[in-house]
Amino acid sequence: MQLYEFQAKDVFREYGIPIPNGRFALTAEEAVKAAHEIGVPVALKAQVLIGGRGLAGAIRFCSNVNDVLTAASNVLNTRVYGEKPRGLLVEQKFEPVRELYAAVTWDYQRKCPVLIGSSRGGVDVETIAKQRPDDISRVYIEESRGFSEYQGRMLAASIGLAGGAVLSYSNVLNILWHIFEKHDAELIESNPLAMLKDGTLMALDAKLTIDDRSIYRQSNLIDRIKKIANEPSEGYAQRHARAKQLGIPTYVEMDGNIGVISDGAGSGMLTLDLIAETGGKTRIYCEMGGEITPELMAKTITVCLGLNDVKVLLISLIGGSNRMDEMASGIVTYLASHRSTTPLLVRMSGTKQEEGRKILVDHGLNCFDNIYLAVEEAVRLSGDE
Repeated sequence: MQLYEFQAKDVFREYGIPIPNGRFALTAEEAVKAAHEIGVPVALKAQVLIGGRGLAGAIRFCSNVNDVLTAASNVLNTRVYGEKPRGLLVEQKFEPVRELYAAVTWDYQRKCPVLIGSSRGGVDVETIAKQRPDDISRVYIEESRGFSEYQGRMLAASIGLAGGAVLSYSNVLNILWHIFEKHDAELIESNPLAMLKDGTLMALDAKLTIDDRSIYRQSNLIDRIKKIANEPSEGYAQRHARAKQLGIPTYVEMDGNIGVISDGAGSGMLTLDLIAETGGKTRIYCEMGGEITPELMAKTITVCLGLNDVKVLLISLIGGSNRMDEMASGIVTYLASHRSTTPLLVRMSGTKQEEGRKILVDHGLNCFDNIYLAVEEAVRLSGDE
């Protein structure tokens, strides 16, 4: 999961890396208000998850507030290699005396984190690597030992810094490493990391990418950065990552209102096709795969009914190696600990099907052995018939 620049900078600010005074704006009018509050000159930067904004004309500078409305409108309507801006970052414009590069990422060949530094900030690091590879320095980190200050000073010296700048740069690297480690990052980068006239190092740009597999551990961070832009606290990427972490192999969201859970691809695809043919629309589809436990069944139901717009949940099971009595136990386990008003339908056939059906019926659930009747009922209850 990659954060937008304004979100990454908020994380930088929290941990003590200086950033320009800035505001996030969704409209040109909000950008004008932000410029009044900050004071000119300002930079208007499109918030996209792709590089090359400058070349695409999606970064503008204004020395007069009267110019902000037109410039902001232009930036908001500029697609950066096909991507529409999420909004604008309006921030103070600085004139650095020097532009550096600093990052922490993973070296997948060596299977360890690596610090990357360069004296040629403000340029795409891949371009530097191709044109002037000697201008990039790397320090590899042993995970068992972590970051040491001498490694930061060594990297600073290797890119030509001296005196107090060595300590300042090393301190930034130390903070980047701390964020990288604490927030399960795949990449954290400042490019450019600007040196100002007074020697201060300021992140004029920021990038932070979090490992999708760890998003469930980063819920507090995700919720906080989403609130900055008044976004929902959880998006598809987080929900998908959480499902994977819980052991659900297949998690797909669609635009309907029927939830579907299956224990295999064959039964799942058949159920989805029948829903469409009957006039219904699927909202979420989860396939649990082989060797399903009652615990996984309960977790999968929790994930599906975590979407508020699911009007009915259809569980379609054809047990081979999976026992239907165990599947039924998982369903009952969910019902025992959750109060849900969403209708739950089960189509069940296969190993131990009679035992499984009895468990469900004893707990007041509607159980089908005919997939067509189960789908018709699901579509009827969804209101799409």
